[in-house]
Amino acid sequence: MDPLYNLLITPIYLCVIYFLIAPYFAKKWTNKYTRKYFWWGLHAKMIGSIAFCIIYQFYYGGGDTIEYFKQGGIIVDAFFDSPNIGYETLMYNGSNIKGENARYLGMLYMKKNNSTWLMVQISSIVQFFSLKTFYPTSLLFGLWSFLGSWKLAQLFCSIYKENYKLICFSILFIPSCLFWSSGIMKETVTTGAIGFFVFYFCNVAFKRKDLFLSLIFLILLFTLIKVVKGATIYVLLPCLALWLFLFYFNKIPLLVKYIFSFILISTIPLVLLLMIPKIQEYIENNDEFVEAQKTINGFQSDHGGAWRKGRGHGGGDTSAYHLSTAGDLSLLGMLKSMPEAISFTLFRPFPWEAKKAVQLMGAGESILFLILTIYVLLKVGLIKTVKQTFTDPHLGFVLSYALFFGFIAGYISFNYGVLQRFKTPMMPFYTLFLVIHYQYIVKTKRKKLFKKR
Repeated sequence: MDPLYNLLITPIYLCVIYFLIAPYFAKKWTNKYTRKYFWWGLHAKMIGSIAFCIIYQFYYGGGDTIEYFKQGGIIVDAFFDSPNIGYETLMYNGSNIKGENARYLGMLYMKKNNSTWLMVQISSIVQFFSLKTFYPTSLLFGLWSFLGSWKLAQLFCSIYKENYKLICFSILFIPSCLFWSSGIMKETVTTGAIGFFVFYFCNVAFKRKDLFLSLIFLILLFTLIKVVKGATIYVLLPCLALWLFLFYFNKIPLLVKYIFSFILISTIPLVLLLMIPKIQEYIENNDEFVEAQKTINGFQSDHGGAWRKGRGHGGGDTSAYHLSTAGDLSLLGMLKSMPEAISFTLFRPFPWEAKKAVQLMGAGESILFLILTIYVLLKVGLIKTVKQTFTDPHLGFVLSYALFFGFIAGYISFNYGVLQRFKTPMMPFYTLFLVIHYQYIVKTKRKKLFKKR
């Protein structure tokens, strides 16, 4: 990662992105109203990618992003040695190491975990196009994240046409997302993939448009997200199911809707009362739940551990936080911690809890989100907010994903530095929730003003 070499090559790749790649997508995915926001968003993302590289290279002095790059470079070296050796190294599936590629596989310590190994594989493929340079590789990762985010913006701009400006800003210009999802990181891959996944899901479920192609993309994106960060897609799926339910529920006749609602409200509490003990027993004895408990315990011990003090962006015990239900990994214990975990994800750290410069940026963002949330709740009212959320299926979807993902991120991170990175894929959804409610406030003000006239 020679700084001089990166300095010479990076402008060339910026020209490729700005004059060859981006104009193609801008022409296909924008209109006369949204085009400038596409370019503004791209500027912000490219700046975020370069800032991310500089911080990790010169401030942190290492980290996951550097290791993904270096490990991917080993696979590129294998290809330069022999295309056959390179292909065998790239496609290594965990079997016994043998043959000519043993020398390269012996240096690839990240191959033992499917998630990190896929990141190394992706990094190596991108490095073929970036001439094995760190900054251009990061820029191409950032471009993927931006394009996925833009598809999310494009989708919601088509739903709320009058508010396209706020929607573009709420998705494309969140400071933490511009930083943490702009380099060679899992969050960069999943942020882009989630944006694409939601867009193509909408094509299939609601628009009935480009069905075959959309289904192919959904399968590929599901596989990608599942391997890179499985929890991300498993959190998304039930929220998409809720979106589907609310969308078609609001289309049925009013009388049928009231009857169905009455049946649900009157029977669900009784069913839950009878079934909860059995459901809890089944879940807690399930092998996947037991495995998840081990994973969560590992995350909490690792991210909040004193041994991390001064290392990486986490900062160890200087940046650690603890939930009041910490240590209780039962299903009930997890559910009890949900409100607290969500509050940590959305509104923490407070400025006085930030121990590093990067965390201070996140603290400022968290305070801003807290102020915006209070403003929306006060202006709209709690009851009306809930009503609008379930009346508008799109609101129900973005809020459910933000809260569900926010709970997972807050529950497993136990470290403010790690939390800032983990929560980036859900932040555009929570921002969308606030922005869409804000447009309801504006509409109400306009109606009152019109009546006065």
